[in-house]
Formats: sequence, structure tokens, C-alpha cells
Amino acid sequence: MKYLFQLNIVLFLFLSTVPIQAQWLYGKAAIGDKPVLISGNLSVKSGGELYLLASTLNLTGNYNGESGSRIYLSANPGKNGFMDISGTATNATEIIPDIFSGWDGSRIDFVKAKQDGSVTGAFQMDDIQADDGVIQLKYEQQSEALIWYIEKTKFDEPEPCLPLIVQLGNHTLLVNNNSATNGGYQFVYYYWYKDGILIKEDSHTGNGGSYYTGGADLEAGADYTVEVIDSEGNHHFSCPYRFVPLTSPINVTVYPNPVLRNTKAYIQAETQDISFLQNAIVDIYDMMGQYRGSASMNGQTLVSIDLPAIPGLYFLKFRAKDFSKTIKIVVE
Repeated sequence: MKYLFQLNIVLFLFLSTVPIQAQWLYGKAAIGDKPVLISGNLSVKSGGELYLLASTLNLTGNYNGESGSRIYLSANPGKNGFMDISGTATNATEIIPDIFSGWDGSRIDFVKAKQDGSVTGAFQMDDIQADDGVIQLKYEQQSEALIWYIEKTKFDEPEPCLPLIVQLGNHTLLVNNNSATNGGYQFVYYYWYKDGILIKEDSHTGNGGSYYTGGADLEAGADYTVEVIDSEGNHHFSCPYRFVPLTSPINVTVYPNPVLRNTKAYIQAETQDISFLQNAIVDIYDMMGQYRGSASMNGQTLVSIDLPAIPGLYFLKFRAKDFSKTIKIVVE
């Protein structure tokens, strides 16, 4: 059974194994105390409210929250709501946490999404003043993910670091110098450090200072940081970035699988180097090896594909540069 997530009234969901075919949310929805799986994309419209209380919402596709959308979350450590997004998170949803009275201010994770394609401002929250500090919504970069969390910054603590470093393949680290996504900064000079030791410094001219290439590969397990100077002469420090080698340049998944005939399937490709997908293509073959069609990625990380209407087993062959992968899919 599948459900269309098009709401104008309050709906309380207490599902753990039944996937919901979600598309958009206009009204209010509340996730109960059991994990909920939403198969597909979710868009929360302006004025829409999602109450994620003490469980996990697993979203297999992309999330988009229009300006004016809200997510209400419990901030009770160990019992807080969490949204795990397999795809990207974009636009600007307001996070409203219900602060637990006994919370000591330590980090509480709320949302995880794919780093490539997500917007750091996808989730926003007004600072909350406390007696001993400020409660803020922050985000952290990992090799393949962005994580949004809240944390109390004590008044006597130093300014928090900035998540600026982006990993390109297994060979290069790059500073995000896009003011639209890095907090409004424009950097002009860079000091790169590896495990606390200066390894490079340069200006932004020709992008010479904004990236560090570690020869053939970066060193696994090493912590890289960068001190940056903005256009007004202010110094900022990136958060430490621990290099973890990617086992494959591209991770490709197809969902739903099985898929009902005459409905679309979705192909999602995750990579740290979007150029891999520039000429990527997916060919469809039946059980006899006969070609049945194709779909082009055209540099996109998520595309839909029309499969043959005849039920059966099919093979999707994904090809991009020197990488290929074949995935079985069943049409019911």
C-alpha cells in the first residue's frame, strides 16, 4: 500500500515498515515514536509544518522546504527527532527545537543529507539566548554528507570553526569560496595545515590558494585545516577535515525496486566530482540482453527513468567516464 503525502489536516504517522510515497506537504504532519520511511522526494510548502518528535524520518529522495516551512523537533538527547535524507536538502526550512530542561548544551544532531548538491542554508534557526550562552543551529561537513545540529556556545568559548573544506575525489581538498553557501564570506588568502603543520599558503589569484592537492592521493586519517583571510582582512579557521578515501568514485542506486509498471523509477548518483556525471548515461536491457531504451544524467545527480510496461527482470547499465555498474530491477 502506498500513501500520497498531500495534507491539509493534522496526520499522525505511526508507521515503521510501510513506505509512504511522499511528494508534498501543505498542512501539518507529525511523526510518532517509530521510524518512518518515505520513498521518494519530499517538499514542504510555505506554511507547512512537520512535527518530528522522538523518532527518525528516513527519506530516500531529496528534500525541499520552501521559505515559511517549519520542522518542530525534540531536543532531548537520546530521544530527539532526526531526519536522514539519502538525497539533497535545499531551500530554507525553519528548525524549531523543543529544548529539554536538563540539556547540558552538548551537540544534538537533527538532519543528515548528501553533501553534493545540498545547500548549507537549507535549514535555519534563530539564535536562542540562554543564561550562559547562545543556542545555535550549525552544520558539519563529512566526506559524503552534511549534518545539521544544535549546540550551546558558552559566552567564554572562542568563535566556532567554519565548515569550509570540500573533498574532490581522493586527491584534492577545496575551500568553499562561494559567499552564497559559506556564510557570506569572500576569501583572498589561505594557510593550509596538515595535522597542525603548515603545508601551503597562497592567495586566491588563479585559485592557487583555495585548494590543496596531496600528490597522487591525500593521506588517509590526516586532519586538514585551513586559515582563511577574507576581503575585509578578518581571519577565520575551518573545522578539521579528516580525509577518508572514497572506495568508488560514484555510488549509484535505483529506487523503488521493485517498481510498479507504468510508474517511474529514479536513479541517484553520489560523487564528490560532479564532472563524472557530465556525459553519464543509463541503458536498459531485458533478460534476453535486448536494448530497451536509455536515460541521460546530463550532469544531474537524480533522474527519473521510464521502464518497459511488461513485468519482469531488467538490467540498468550505468556508464560514466571509466566507471560502469549494472543494477537489476524488477517491474511488477
